Amino acid sequence: MRKIILSASMLLMTFAMSAQTFVSTRPSSRNVLIEEFTGVSCQYCPMGHKATDFTLKSFPGRAFAINIHQGVFASQYATQWGNALANQASVQGYPSSTLNRHSFNSGSIQIDPGQAYPCALQIMDQESPVNVAATVDLDPATRLMVVKVEVYYPGNGPGNFNMLNVALVQNNVMGNQTGASQYYPENMVNGQYRHMHILRHLLTGQWGDTIHNITAGSFFTKEYAYVVPQQIGDLAVSNFDDLSVLVFVCQDKKEVLNVCEAIRKSDKAYIAYGDKGGYECSLDYHPFVSVVNPTDKPISDLRFEINGSTIVRRKTISPYTSDTVQVASYTIADMPANHQQYGETVNVRLTGYTTDGSQVSVSDNALSVDYANVDIYTAAGPLNLSIKYDNYPQEVSFSLSGIADCQYYYRVVGNSNDMGRTINFTLSPTNAGVYRLKLIDVGADGLNGTVTVTDADNNTLFSRNAKDLMVWDNYYFNITTPGTDGPIGTVVGIEEPNAQTAEWNVWPNPVSNVLHISDGLDIRRVEVLDLSGRVQATSTGSEVNVSSLSAGLYILRVISSEGIISKKIIKQ
Repeated sequence: MRKIILSASMLLMTFAMSAQTFVSTRPSSRNVLIEEFTGVSCQYCPMGHKATDFTLKSFPGRAFAINIHQGVFASQYATQWGNALANQASVQGYPSSTLNRHSFNSGSIQIDPGQAYPCALQIMDQESPVNVAATVDLDPATRLMVVKVEVYYPGNGPGNFNMLNVALVQNNVMGNQTGASQYYPENMVNGQYRHMHILRHLLTGQWGDTIHNITAGSFFTKEYAYVVPQQIGDLAVSNFDDLSVLVFVCQDKKEVLNVCEAIRKSDKAYIAYGDKGGYECSLDYHPFVSVVNPTDKPISDLRFEINGSTIVRRKTISPYTSDTVQVASYTIADMPANHQQYGETVNVRLTGYTTDGSQVSVSDNALSVDYANVDIYTAAGPLNLSIKYDNYPQEVSFSLSGIADCQYYYRVVGNSNDMGRTINFTLSPTNAGVYRLKLIDVGADGLNGTVTVTDADNNTLFSRNAKDLMVWDNYYFNITTPGTDGPIGTVVGIEEPNAQTAEWNVWPNPVSNVLHISDGLDIRRVEVLDLSGRVQATSTGSEVNVSSLSAGLYILRVISSEGIISKKIIKQ
């Protein structure tokens, strides 16, 4: 890195760069940015923090957050940037959030923080018009932070121009928080509250730097240098490990098109996180870890110790990028006689890899991944689901989807007329089989008492207190009696975002006869579905014949050992 002479305690410089080096040029799905408006003196704000953290943990590597302390409750941690952001979001109360600054509710971009989870599912199922990647080089001695950003457009970007934003956030800030012990006690440490994702600075200014050329195939690269001060506002900045940089691209000032966290440069690769590797319409699990390469050279032949055994994965990870590596495989095949609770754990340690023909050893880089944590109940139907609502029933919804056919059989949202009532729902799907019950309370305050499921003989299968509920997605029912209610819609392309896969492609698209799927996927089944969700063609290999299909738009769904992925295709 060239020498930069600094004469002030806080300096921001930008450098135009010319060559793309690490951003992906392949089409990708959109990631999620939650901007949460909050305050230390806000009683209910810990509830919002909990909802945001839940979404981040549900979608690691895909969802990111900025907590903006702003407004009448922001007695600490406020910045010069918060008011304009809150005005744009038309914040009416605290806590409030935006998700990708997208309008989910009749023009308004403001949402309840608890809505982040279902809103994230909508966003992450969309193809992103822009790819963004970044690195950060941070020197603790000089406090100089250099952020390099690369942007690539796989297709034409929306609008006439886009805006690039670079945000500095701070984590693990211990302090006071009204309402913490009541609404988020698990975030308390030795009597203090752990504040996360606090906005500290916008390196690109209030609304970002303009990207003028947003046509297909265009690159935009820029470098920012910033000297991190000893203190920003009323908050000291002492531990650089608590700092992270988020980079996102917007259409004008609003819609966030994509977002990433900058990879901090280092001399060795490491495991960033692990996850269960499950997906929507299956009881298969393929837990994985995300390996980050923060160096300027590619790494390959990753060496792991997995549950005590040494394993080599033949995968190459490019400089300043990350990739997922499957570390186990597990299928729940046998249904219990009554009730069975499943759960598995895999212990993973990255021990080394190869770079420039030499082996590099890694130490102190281990984690455990819990997966297949589900309950399955076997019973004769029809089943009865009982929900007791309180003051906000419209924030509560549930769905029942079939595992075998990936169909929704029920999708119900609470009605304001249900306030204070106990409502019973009959679950009687047409076919016997395994079904997944998902119940969401976006505000974590729309239910009261317990939620129960009983069988045809009124035996209680499942009963849970609704306190602190935000989402349930690990309860399954093996219904042994055929019922009367058929499917109402297909779960098309909505895989668990945790089930990440290698980069892939299909060609030709548009297609006339045979569609080819890129190598690198352990393919189990390929399906071509029409827009109503009906399967029109299938294959068990990397090719599928679509010559007999009518011209039009279809969904290609690939079921592999790493998850379910989908892509739109055109039959011509």
